[in-house]
Amino acid sequence: MAGLGLAACTSTTPGLASTSSGSQSSAATSTAAIDNGAPKVATPKNLKAIADPCQLLAPQQLQELGASNPSTKQSPWGEKYCDWLNDNLGVAVAPDTTQGRGLANLYANRKADSEETTIHGHPGLRYNKAGMSCALGVGVSDTQAFTVSLTVRRDAKPEYKDRCAFAEKVAGMVLSNLPPAN
Repeated sequence: MAGLGLAACTSTTPGLASTSSGSQSSAATSTAAIDNGAPKVATPKNLKAIADPCQLLAPQQLQELGASNPSTKQSPWGEKYCDWLNDNLGVAVAPDTTQGRGLANLYANRKADSEETTIHGHPGLRYNKAGMSCALGVGVSDTQAFTVSLTVRRDAKPEYKDRCAFAEKVAGMVLSNLPPAN
């Protein structure tokens, strides 16, 4: 599995670059950014509304993705996440509703090869793009985020070839299942 991105962001990890002081100072003065340069979320959703992380994707979405065999695991920040693993694909969706920093932890430890993206109007950051894997962090609100860690074990579907685009598809499905924040 590509690993849980926000897990790596809860502490200083060797090999992870932190943002430069330039981007930190621009974050402090910009109304479009929060901690560590993470973009603000214009239309927040409520990730806490779905307590079971394996329910973040509906059965028909899992079938469309080709994901199966769910298991619940514990993240380093103490929150449950769901992992679907079969012969073709490994997908983990890890909510972060406890640290209260949204994408800021991920932005604090971003590497030079990470890429900003937008999924259904929500800010995201692609990272850990190596070989068969891609990870993606998505800001649900300024205080909540989730990661999608994707590993293609066998190219059973043509859409598996672009790992990061497929991770964004998974993230879009999760976002479509979340209610708006109050």
